Amino acid sequence: MDDDESASGKFSGDKLWKLARGEPLTAAEEIARGGRELTTERLAREYLESPSVKMARELCDSPAAKLARDYANSPAQQLGKRVALGLNPAFGAAETARMEAMRKVLEPSMALAAKLNAIQPLAIDHARLASIGAIMPSIEPKVISAIQGVQPLKIDSSLASAVSQVQRTLEEAMAPLGGIGSAIKQFEQQHRAVQKSLLASLAGPFGDIAKTSQWANTLGRIDTPDITKLLGGGLGTAIDDMRGAIAKNFIGSAALDQAKMSAMLGLTARFEAHFAATQLKMSALAGIGEAFDRRSHFQLDAYHSLFGEWRTRVDLPENFWRDGRVRKRMYREAEVDEGLIVAQPGMALEIMIESGLTAGLRSEANAVAVVTLGEVSMTVRSRGTSKDAYALVGRFEQELRAYVERKLEERFGPDWFKLRASNLIGKAKEIRKAAMARGEAFVPLVHFTELGELSGIIQSTKNWDDVFGDVFVEKTEFDHDMQKLIAVRRPTMHMRRIDGVRLVEVICVVQRLSEQMADDGAWKLAAESDR
Repeated sequence: MDDDESASGKFSGDKLWKLARGEPLTAAEEIARGGRELTTERLAREYLESPSVKMARELCDSPAAKLARDYANSPAQQLGKRVALGLNPAFGAAETARMEAMRKVLEPSMALAAKLNAIQPLAIDHARLASIGAIMPSIEPKVISAIQGVQPLKIDSSLASAVSQVQRTLEEAMAPLGGIGSAIKQFEQQHRAVQKSLLASLAGPFGDIAKTSQWANTLGRIDTPDITKLLGGGLGTAIDDMRGAIAKNFIGSAALDQAKMSAMLGLTARFEAHFAATQLKMSALAGIGEAFDRRSHFQLDAYHSLFGEWRTRVDLPENFWRDGRVRKRMYREAEVDEGLIVAQPGMALEIMIESGLTAGLRSEANAVAVVTLGEVSMTVRSRGTSKDAYALVGRFEQELRAYVERKLEERFGPDWFKLRASNLIGKAKEIRKAAMARGEAFVPLVHFTELGELSGIIQSTKNWDDVFGDVFVEKTEFDHDMQKLIAVRRPTMHMRRIDGVRLVEVICVVQRLSEQMADDGAWKLAAESDR
């Protein structure tokens, strides 16, 4: 190690290797370790000492892993390699039987496939919620319905039990792979398949439980007297009450299961001070969204603690889109959270997943958020944020178009476009005529409308009063949300990188509007019931 490294207090490669292997440091190394560490070294050390890495080491050194390594260098494996190269000798019956037996040892488990099938994503509605009983058999119905946003979430022992049940199911499903997949190349393909299945599962109730676990974990470990100052009086008091409920119920084995599930999803990061404050605000927004009715003023307070008075809109000055310094100045003037302003898009996405504001996981190379849009889920990767955010808004536009078509056709019949969007008929017909001239099939006129035009159809006075007012509730808030998405869909936007503020803003808006569409005005029926 050179003098610069010694002076900066960095760990040498030998020290990191010892930590990774769980070996003790020398006395001198311990003293050096006790000195001031830079944030990157501290994060590296905490990661290497984390329960998930310790578990990986144990699995890598397990008898099953050793058996696989031994097999890789065994005579049977060498014979297999010779066969692949066309150098195969004449095998006897004993050699053939031995090779077949070893092949079966490494064959993916049918039991694992069955377990993964049991946790496939489910549509979030009452009719299908009953089918998740095979995953979480002892979760009380009130907790399930609360997680779906039908009623406020109650932080009690049944919620802790739900988190534990999901963690154990996940652990059982992943157990056959252990850590062998990262150590033995033959299992890499199987690991990729499992990760895809895990991402798919995060699009359903599994993901809802994982999000709840993450924000509860973040809020539960807060130890600061300044929480009221950071979040504001009323919101700070509400979060403090939630912390008390979390501390009371997430204890013992429930707390351990919560930590295990976070480790399995790769969500064990500890952020620098300004990013930690951002994570707290995101967890507060996520927790308030589940624990309180979506029309509660706490929801608005939590959103403002993160975004201040900022909202992206199409009429922003051109230098906002071109110049990052202008954007940061405007964000600060609107009192956007400082950590969110300075975070790169990938970091903003990681904080969002860690906080429980969206479902997701982290691998060695990437963090992936899972955003559910009705029956469809989309992923946003930390290494492809601009492209994925643009695709997310595009997919939401398709879902919104289908929703508008269904709602208005149910109410006004197949000629609804002529009756309720007559101002768009001429333009839509011209576009459809050109499309059919190119050989495209006939589709209804609504398919030739853009996001801004769909927003106009919804907000027209007669359509809002007759159909959509009960769904989206606040017309001004809906218009602001749509403006944020329309700004991303500008023709030139897909050529520009999205920043951390707008990335988180887009995901929050898409999730909020998708939840309102899924609820479909059911809140009003519940509010007007005689019960």
